[in-house]
Amino acid sequence: MDLSVIGITPQAEQVYRFFLKHKGEGVGSVPEALGMDPDTVEEAVDLLGRLSMLDLTDRYRVTATDPRVAIERLVEQRMEELNAEIRRVFSARDAISSFQDDKREGDKVAAILDIERVEDGARVRQRLDDLAFFCYKETLCLHPGGPFTEVMIESALPLDQRSLRRGLALKQIFHPKAIEDQRMLSYLRELVNLGAEIRITDQHMDRMLMYDRSVAVVPIDPSHHSAGALLVREPGLISQLYIYFEGLWKSAVDLRHHLDPPDEEPALSQMEQRILTVMATADKDEIAARELDISVRTYRRYVADLMARLGAANRFQAALRAKEENWI
Repeated sequence: MDLSVIGITPQAEQVYRFFLKHKGEGVGSVPEALGMDPDTVEEAVDLLGRLSMLDLTDRYRVTATDPRVAIERLVEQRMEELNAEIRRVFSARDAISSFQDDKREGDKVAAILDIERVEDGARVRQRLDDLAFFCYKETLCLHPGGPFTEVMIESALPLDQRSLRRGLALKQIFHPKAIEDQRMLSYLRELVNLGAEIRITDQHMDRMLMYDRSVAVVPIDPSHHSAGALLVREPGLISQLYIYFEGLWKSAVDLRHHLDPPDEEPALSQMEQRILTVMATADKDEIAARELDISVRTYRRYVADLMARLGAANRFQAALRAKEENWI
């Protein structure tokens, strides 16, 4: 029973019950009888007085109001307050028409070209955080510059880890000078182990982020990143930017191959080796993904890739061929 909904505190409830049981007692007898601090008793008595639950005309002979009267009155007052609040909430619907007018005006502007210009650096970072949070399928990145700073890595790593564990595909292309820094290289290797696809190219490219192939973020001025960013949602432009990314992706080299060019068959990553091992023991994809601390979607993507590389028709055959090839 929670009486706080009608404004009665636990201490006030105790004092009220005391006076119901001890008619004619004074306020001064309450602290000792209930083992309460005198100040706490005074606060409770004042509250009960304001709620008309105690008659304090004579504080040496206090009378408690009949519960059927006192509680019912408080319940009715609270119901009136709630009904008034409900009416205020429903009245908010009246704002829909004015908001719709604003939306129609915005739709007219957006119909011209769906490109948003964001110049403030803090706002750009906030928009990127929002886009990454609501992305549900795929993030594509082009990084033409050098290595990230330590602060940038510390900020980006948790966000990347969260995206990969949610099952998002993360495909990034870097320039070779970016991996000349050991901290940057360690950061990228950790992303690869979590399921990201990282490639390296020395071709010229412009900085770009793309989320779910529906919105792209590019610099306002490629030579001055501090100038801000353009958020592009125009379908025709998005399509061209995706084609541009795909062209660079196909010609770029996998990070692992760039660092350690394979003689014949590409070496397996640590994550791929773990997945081949778990494939042979786990009964369900969910169990395997939990053991590897990755999403089910990421696990299945790895499995499909490994089966294709092994030329296997099923997972059992893939495990056998992996043993034959000394992959596990």
